[in-house]
Amino acid sequence: MTVTQIASVRRFNRAWTEVTALLDDSYLHSGLTLPEARLVYEVTQRSPQPVVELRSRLQLDPGYTTRLLDRLAERGLLTRTVDPDDRRRQLVAVTDAGLAVASQLASRADTRVAELLDPLGPGERRALVGALDTVEGLLFGASADVLIRPARTGELGWVLTRHAQLYEEEYGWPGFEAAVAAIVADLLGHPDETRVWVAERAGRLLGSIACASDDASTARLRLLLVEPAARGHRLGVRLVDECVAYARAEGYERVVLHTQDALTAARAIYAKAGFTLDHTSSADSLDPNGLAEHWVLEL
Repeated sequence: MTVTQIASVRRFNRAWTEVTALLDDSYLHSGLTLPEARLVYEVTQRSPQPVVELRSRLQLDPGYTTRLLDRLAERGLLTRTVDPDDRRRQLVAVTDAGLAVASQLASRADTRVAELLDPLGPGERRALVGALDTVEGLLFGASADVLIRPARTGELGWVLTRHAQLYEEEYGWPGFEAAVAAIVADLLGHPDETRVWVAERAGRLLGSIACASDDASTARLRLLLVEPAARGHRLGVRLVDECVAYARAEGYERVVLHTQDALTAARAIYAKAGFTLDHTSSADSLDPNGLAEHWVLEL
């Protein structure tokens, strides 16, 4: 790396800090500092959660974390209790007041970003977002620190939303959102026969996959998704491996899936995992200009 490259990154950091007012004593006029607002946000993503995990994820000093939590508890935004499963640990949870503050902050943050983007034309906005995705992928996209875990209550809503948004942006297939909504509804309607996993890094969801039962011998892989900023780091491979390992452990004889011929990256992942193309069809294609593909993996 060169001195000029280092200076460019530092210059951007200073400009971004100034334009987003990150150093203000009252972040987005909330009466909270930025660290306090971040803590409230993190706890709303999983409530309750162990204080030690929260501190480790945000890389905060123990004493500093305690002081922040004390202030937020005094304001009635968070609570701390002893973990009934391990009395050496404390759990932190968000209150109704904390949820209201988090919602208000999210709305103000959205408004601030909209104000920043408003002077730009559509092409400039796409270029900016693409550049940010590139930055995130290059600096933070490695999947080694990404946790793949079972989806929690409410997170299937994120799975539906991101599928609808990304496929609209990248492919524009009519009826795709409705098709995904039907899959999500089916998964929710058969909780004993399905498993859904999400990929998470530092509180942000980066991907998903599901395994559903077709019949006693056949499992179906569904809802594979990897956020653009996390692509190219084998996260899709890890998600598929998770699904296949679960199906094998549950005693299924095969795993099947439905995809589209246009989804070249996903098709490569399936082939790498050992799936083979069984047949194609146009009748159930989500792409009006392409073919549906049906793949199978014998376990």
